[in-house]
Order: sequence, then structure tokens, then C-alpha cells
Amino acid sequence: MKKYLLLGSILLTGIACTQQTEKEFSIEGTLEKPFTGTVYLGYIDQKYQNIDSITLSGANSFSFTQAIEHPDKYYIRFRPYQSGYEFIAEAGGKYTASAGAIGVQQGVEQKLMNQYLETVKPLEEESQSLMKQNPSTPEALATLQKQMNDNFFKREKATIDFIKAHPQSYTAVELASNLLLREYPEWKEVYETIDTLNYTYSYAFKTLKEKMEDARVIWIQNTQAPDFTTTDIHGKQVKLSDFKGKYVLLDFWASWCRPCRDKAKEIKAIYPQLQKRGVVMCGINLDEKKEQWVKATEEDGIIWTNTSELKPFNDNAISQAYKIRQIPALFLVSPSGEIIKQNPEIEYLLNLPEVTNPNK
Repeated sequence: MKKYLLLGSILLTGIACTQQTEKEFSIEGTLEKPFTGTVYLGYIDQKYQNIDSITLSGANSFSFTQAIEHPDKYYIRFRPYQSGYEFIAEAGGKYTASAGAIGVQQGVEQKLMNQYLETVKPLEEESQSLMKQNPSTPEALATLQKQMNDNFFKREKATIDFIKAHPQSYTAVELASNLLLREYPEWKEVYETIDTLNYTYSYAFKTLKEKMEDARVIWIQNTQAPDFTTTDIHGKQVKLSDFKGKYVLLDFWASWCRPCRDKAKEIKAIYPQLQKRGVVMCGINLDEKKEQWVKATEEDGIIWTNTSELKPFNDNAISQAYKIRQIPALFLVSPSGEIIKQNPEIEYLLNLPEVTNPNK
């Protein structure tokens, strides 16, 4: 690996300059102002590691040439700290780094990544603008939260659409590994879209597979719903089996979870319609203190069965039985006791077939 010392605009090197080979990539960087410190080239295997470095003294440019076998993500980092770069390198690739962006003189994968970044740029700018807002009323805060939530899902959809448009690329694997999908079927669909043979060496692929496996472990749709016994807000014992013969919508929530509270408002607005279809709802609160549970219940005007163990999140036996790792989490249990839908959408609930004999 070549190590350089840049003094001002003078390049000092102890070895002769060599031409980039077909099994190497090169990157040349131009800084906005002279820099004194060390520039590192690195990537992630099991963990991040620096593989080359350049010491600068009042210089405003740097370069690296590195042997490479497969496309992979690399990083340029600076010490003392300043904003760095990340890029997808490949054999024969030639890149430039300046003004916070990576230019491509030669190379397919980073060009694809640049295309993706341009695609989501308006959404990223919208997100930055939303984060700068400081709402002064609860109503304005609720509106902002909805806008941010909508923006997030638009970006995720744009990312998945780009993955599907370029399924054989390393870029697709890299983008997939950064998704924040929740449901196992969604992860599975993305996984089955990309090339799962040629990029298994990469940290991105390993991250994607680990996320998918984590989602698979907690996916309990189409299994028998674990029975439980708990206590409602009035001190009455409640069992899941009490609702046999009806659809039961289990809602895991907490007072401190704003998305949970918003979801409850959505469901409350359609609850009379759900009841006509034979759906009852049972809330399973995950607060540790009763006063927090009671206050949130009163604020939200909860009208369905409302229970709590009043135990820490990770010590709650019901949440463990249902493999809860994040909330809100909803499970639709069939009249016969099977989980038929995990985190059902409102539209799905409104189109359930009616239970003809809900008391049997």
C-alpha cells in the first residue's frame, strides 16, 4: 500500500508512482481548504478497519490506490475529525471526492448509487426541513409527526423501487442492508429480489441477512396465539380465551410511545365498524407505573378492554410470548385462536368478513 506525505502542494513519496491496474481502484480527493492531519481509507469486514493512510500538512488534496477483488463500500475519514466520504469501489474504478460528493470517472456501482441519491434527494431535503420545525401546539406536533412518518415511508418505498430496478447490482445489496423494514415478509421480498450469490462476502449482505433473520424469529403470524391471563384497569382478570368466537385485536402499547397513541386514535375512529364485524380489542399496556397508564387511558379515551402487567418492557411475560421488540405492535387473532395478521392495516380490518355467531 502506498503512503504519501503532502506538504502544501508538494507530493513527497518514497516509491515510484505506478499506473492503476485492472484489479485496483483509485480515488483522488480535493479539499475546500488546506488540511493538516491524517486521511484514512477503510472498509468494514467484521468491523471497521483502516487499510491505508496519508499524512497531510497544509495540503488540500489526497489520493489512494487500492487492490480490490469485489465491489464493496469504502470510507474516507479524517483525523482531526472533519466530514468524510463513503463510496462503492470496484476493480478498475476511478473516483473523485470533493464538495461532499463522490464523482465517478470509471465504475458502474457508484454511478448507480449517485443515481439513487439524486432520486431521493427531494425527500431527504424535505426530511431535513421537517426536522428543523419547532411546533408550538400539540396539534402542530401531531401534524409534523405525520409528515415525518409519511416522508419516511416514501423514502423506504423509493429505495425498494430502486432495488427492484437494479436487482443484480451490489448497490441494491447496499441499499437493502440500510432499510428499516419491520415485517418479515417485506424483508423476504427484498432478499429474494437481490443477487444472493455474488455478494455474500460483503458486510452489507451479512447485515441484510441478519436483519431478515431477526424479523423471521419474531414473526408469529399463522401460529396459535399464546394464551395469557392479566388484569384490566379496573382490577378484573382478563384471559385471551375469554374472547373465543370473536376476532381479537391485541394492541401492545405504552404511554410514552407516540406512534402507539396515534394508532389507538386511528382504531378508535373505526371501532364501532369493527365491533359490527365481530372484532373486539384488547390493549396490553407496557408502562411500569399505573399512574402513567391511567393518565394515557383517560387522555386517549380508550373504550376497549385495557390491561397491564405494570412490569418493565423486557420482563413482561405477555410481550415475551408475542416476541415484542418494538411498539406499536398489533396482532389480529381469529375466532378460533390463530394469529391471522400481524400489524394489520386499517383497510385490512375494515374488510374482514363478519363473524356470524360471535358468542360461539
